Amino acid sequence: MTSEQIEYIAKLARLRFSAEELAGFTAQFNQIVAYVEQLNQADTNGIEPMESLLDAGSTLREDEPGTMLSAAEALRNAPRKTEGFFSVPKVLGES
Repeated sequence: MTSEQIEYIAKLARLRFSAEELAGFTAQFNQIVAYVEQLNQADTNGIEPMESLLDAGSTLREDEPGTMLSAAEALRNAPRKTEGFFSVPKVLGES
């Protein structure tokens, strides 16, 4: 990965780095990618894919409907609201 690619990723994540930090992150990222490449060379023929190391069943509860909040109650502690809706800052696109 080049420093330009790392800068692009940082921009997408809304992060800013000094030139020194950028050089360090570029080196670290390339080390991580090299390590993953080593893992890709492991022979995994005959090994079943698994979702988790733990053999536990689902720990999720059933989704059961309950009582709903009224719009006024839901908005009661909202820092900003507009016309009965939550008002939040824009997060997509250039700022």
